[in-house]
Amino acid sequence: MPARERTIVAADGTRVFYRREGEGPALLLCNGITTSRFFWTHLAPRWARRFTVITWDLKGHGRSEPARTREGVEIPALAGDALQILHAEGLTDAAVIGFSMGCQVALEVYRAAPSRVRGLVLLLGPAGRVFDTALGPVGPILHGLIARLPVSGFRLAFRGARGVVGLPGSRRLGQLLGLIGPAATPADVKLYIEHFVRELDPGTLAAMALAAQSHDAADLLPTIAAPTLIVAGDRDVFAPAPRVGLPLHRAIPGSRLLRLEDGTHTSLFEHHAAIGAAVERFCEGLTARREVG
Repeated sequence: MPARERTIVAADGTRVFYRREGEGPALLLCNGITTSRFFWTHLAPRWARRFTVITWDLKGHGRSEPARTREGVEIPALAGDALQILHAEGLTDAAVIGFSMGCQVALEVYRAAPSRVRGLVLLLGPAGRVFDTALGPVGPILHGLIARLPVSGFRLAFRGARGVVGLPGSRRLGQLLGLIGPAATPADVKLYIEHFVRELDPGTLAAMALAAQSHDAADLLPTIAAPTLIVAGDRDVFAPAPRVGLPLHRAIPGSRLLRLEDGTHTSLFEHHAAIGAAVERFCEGLTARREVG
């Protein structure tokens, strides 16, 4: 089936962009904060050979409009956007795949509509309170700065960050700081830089970061009945396996774990072959399970 691109109007009036490609059982991919469809550049085309793949841009990201309300960036509201997209496409259920903060969104999709979640895949992300585990001791400090800055101050700081990210040596700097994995190619990193510099709304970004820190789905984890696959990276400075992936695995009954010894937060670029194959096997198992049932 040819790819098609559409929008929905979210509950707060924000126009949200999404793309549908492929044919077969549905996979709904939920992005992390500061990322867009480009982060699935190696995986979405691969999965679209066997599945219907839905990618969508969070409010204030990519081709979606800036959020019209602060309530519209709360994690349950973002989950509502995802469910609205499924409804618009006439899809009764999907395997919901979250990356980074998208794991929080995926979990809230399950909380809101468990019967519509055929399975959960949580890639390199937490159940909540992102700054508690991201960037070591820097995470809580960064959260405090965002919380204290007025919107005008955050916009000014973000303008400076855009300038740094756009510098020729930014990829190497990101690798030295552990923000970018050593095997991420210049072409892959360029996709991230272009999105960061051109397609992020600072006001939406700040509000969403605070919402991600205030959200926590820890109470939900022991009650999850849907089959769940967790992917964790030992070298992921944003969601380190010992502090994020392994506790998720222990908390969700019957969950499976793929632990990447060299996994970083850019593993969707670097380890896309391993992740792609593991998710395919998992999702094919969901289809077989449904047919037997």
